[in-house]
This record gives sequence, structure tokens and C-alpha cells, in this order.
Amino acid sequence: MLQWARIYINLPQIPSIPKERARVRSVLFFGMKKYHMGLAVETAPTLLHLSVFLFFTGLVVFFFTIFKTVAIVILVSVGFFGLAYFTLTILPCLDRSCPYRTPMSSPWWYLWHTSLSYVARCLHFILRQLHRCLVPSTPGDITTGRQLILAQLLKIIEDIAKKHGERLKHGFQGAVVEYARKASQDVDVDALMWLFQLPALTEKNKIQKFVASLPGETMIQLLSKSFRDGKDTFRQHLSTLFRSCTPGTAPSALDENMRRTRLLVCLNAVHNIAKASIAPSSRLLNEMRLHFANIALMRPLWADMDPAIRVTARSICALFARQLLRQRGLEAEELAWLEEVMDKPSNTIYNGHNNRAWVDSMNFDAFVDGVLSHQRDDLPNVLAISFKDTLMVLMNTNSRTSVHTDTFEEWLSYHIQRIEQENDHRDRDNVVEQLRRMSSSTTGTSRPQSQSLASGTWI
Repeated sequence: MLQWARIYINLPQIPSIPKERARVRSVLFFGMKKYHMGLAVETAPTLLHLSVFLFFTGLVVFFFTIFKTVAIVILVSVGFFGLAYFTLTILPCLDRSCPYRTPMSSPWWYLWHTSLSYVARCLHFILRQLHRCLVPSTPGDITTGRQLILAQLLKIIEDIAKKHGERLKHGFQGAVVEYARKASQDVDVDALMWLFQLPALTEKNKIQKFVASLPGETMIQLLSKSFRDGKDTFRQHLSTLFRSCTPGTAPSALDENMRRTRLLVCLNAVHNIAKASIAPSSRLLNEMRLHFANIALMRPLWADMDPAIRVTARSICALFARQLLRQRGLEAEELAWLEEVMDKPSNTIYNGHNNRAWVDSMNFDAFVDGVLSHQRDDLPNVLAISFKDTLMVLMNTNSRTSVHTDTFEEWLSYHIQRIEQENDHRDRDNVVEQLRRMSSSTTGTSRPQSQSLASGTWI
């Protein structure tokens, strides 16, 4: 086998031209697949293991003729290790996530699934004949319990035959890959939670790269599971990273460019969390709001010169406020936070809490005024898209579904008209002008508003 491996490695190195080396490697690779070299490599250790067991079997037989006590001791020892070997051989057949296997596992696996597939097909043939004779062709015509049991049993046998046929199709190793592909997303979440507990991830640069690569849904699953299990490892890592780059708390070793890059990574992560609906878990919502959207952290970001930081920070607060306003009861601390975010007195928010359309309108106005009153030029394309996504959520339009452009256009036109008629907006003319440009860039033309929007009807 070592000679075969050396030939496979050395032959492609003989030609000097890369194209010819690639050609030789391809020819050898397809030849290896044609003559099943992998099976030959697995056969050698299988024969070696078999020879060891045959040796010990002969040793036991030999000692029984000359010294029965020693023979019994050797028989018990060989039986114990034989049982362990047999267990390791069949475990991959019973549990596809089992890491243990022997050279006999692959032949045993094929024998096991071939036998079960054959038995299932035979039973399926017999049950199908009985089904044709005893069970009506229309499911609604089944009247007796026996007919129902026979129909259900036929379906079960069909599923078993299909399952073992698919495993044989994928092969011993391919079946493990397919099992992993179809596994629940909880496996990914558990793996990430284990990873965040490693001391190697205490470095902020590693955490930053890791957080930047995580999808928003995965972060929500991490937060929810860690919150349920009482292990806030991920939240602590993210909170530490966030506070290391907020204004006034950044370490001296972090220059301004690195600080802003890290800050945007953290803000985008929190923004993805805020866009998800975590309102059913009020404790989790309050945890996230207190650690990532408290006013002491957010107020400097609202006035930052970088529009990306300013827009994302405002979006985070507006989205958390939208979820908080959907809770039944509001505490004094929550009302104080909403007062700062929505720029309205807490008693006004409390009195209008039951009128969801009204408080949503106030939240919408605070977000639009907070972003656009500091913006003289049009937002960059990426920020404009993020700004519109937040508007869609605040206007009760789900941007994740296939909503026609007219829906967003009509809602935005309605809000523009409403803002024009109100006098309590900061830099109202500038805000309205930017919203109009944004509205025209969405569709390219102005469209008539629906009667429900013109009359001020809210969903």
C-alpha cells in the first residue's frame, strides 16, 4: 500500500509542465476510482485483524489440549476484547454520529442495510398484494380497522425500504454526510456555544472576526439558547467587544480606524438581533436593550459624524422600541428609555400605549427625524437600503416577504403627507425632501395613494 501511495504521489511530479502534471494526476485519480483502490486499502487491515483473531482462536484451542486453566483465562480475555471489537464494529450502523469504527464496520454496514432493504422490499411486495385485495383504492372508502392498519403498515414498510435504499445509494461515508446535512440547526448552535467557551476566543480580534461572519438568525438562536440555559457566554463576549469600541471606553492601543471598524461590526450584529422578533421573551428583550441599547452608549452614536454608525444606532433603538411597545405592561425604567428614544414625554407614551398605531407613528417619526435631520446629502446606497428596511419594519411591512414595491411606496407617501401637516418635526423641510427623493428612487415614478392610506387607516 505504501508503494501504491508513493506511485500516486511521485508519478505526477515527473513532467515539468504544470498542465501535463495535472493530466497525469487526473489519469491516476480516475484509475484509482475505476479499480476501487479505497476498497483494497480497507481490505488489508481487515485481513490483519482477522488473522489476529484466528491466531488467538488457535491459541485457545491449543491450550485446551495441554492446560485447561490457562485456556479458560485466554478464552475469557479474547471473548471480552472480541465483544468490544464487535460493539465498535456495529456502532456506526446504529448511530451515524459514532466516531468509532473498525475495518469490519464498512462490510458489516453494507450487509446490514442490504439485508434490511431486501427484507423490507419482500414485505412491501406481500403487503401490496394484500392491500390491492383488501383495501379500497380510495382512502375515504376505508371502513374497517384492519384495512386502516394494513394501509398504515404498508406506508411504514415503504418508508423503511426507501430509507435503507437511500443509505446504500450514498454509501458508508456518504450516509454520514447526508445525516449531518439534514441534522437540526441545534447542532450548529451547540457547537458555537461550546466554541465561545474556549479560552482561545477571549482575544477581541478573534471574537470580532467571528461575530462579523455570523448570520443574524444564528445570533438569535445563540442568545435564546444561552438565555434558557443560563450561560450568557456569547452575550458577554459581544457586550465586552461592543464596550471596547464605544466612544470614551476604547483602549489606548486601538487606533481610530480599528475602533470604528469594530464598532460597525458590533452595531451590525446588534442590528441583526434587533430586526428579529424576540418580543415574546420580554426578559431577553430587556437584557439586549440594557446591554446594547442603553442611552449612555447610544446617545454619542446618534450624533456621530459617520452616517453608517448614526443610522445603525438609530435603527437599533427604533426596532427595540417597536418590540418594547408591544409588551402589555411598561415599567418606569422602560418608559424612561422610550422617552429618550422617541423624544416624547413618558406619560404620553404610557397613555397611548394601548393605541399601537399611534405609538408606532411616534417611533417612526423619532427614527426618521433622528437620522435625516443630521443628513444633508442622500444616504449612500448601502445605508439607504438599511434605512428602508427599518422603515418597512416600523411601517408594519415585512421586508423579508415578497411585498410589491407599491405597498412600501404608498405607506411612505402617506407618512410624508402626515409629516408635512405636523409642526413638531426637527428640520421638517429637509426630512420631507429626503423622504421624497427616497420615495422616487424606489419606483422611479410617483403613484396614486390608496383610499385606505389617504384616509389614515392603520393596519
